[in-house]
Amino acid sequence: MDFRVYVMIEMPIIDKKCELFVPIDRRIYELINVLKSQIPELNEGYYESNTVNLYNKTNGNLYDLNEIIKNSDIKAGTRLILV
Repeated sequence: MDFRVYVMIEMPIIDKKCELFVPIDRRIYELINVLKSQIPELNEGYYESNTVNLYNKTNGNLYDLNEIIKNSDIKAGTRLILV
């Protein structure tokens, strides 16, 4: 069964926000790769040459890129920041 959670992701370096449903059985780096493939600005400049990190906007937690979403504190309505 494919469960998904609704998250809001802010990308301050390109001044964009997006809202999407993400499958809970995927790893954090897969979520970032999907974002990079869907938003052309993420493949240019800053994000191309630097390590991308995902943070919880509410508590400031940095997510391990290899962590599976269902094993993290990412739940429906979580606000994330991609830096």
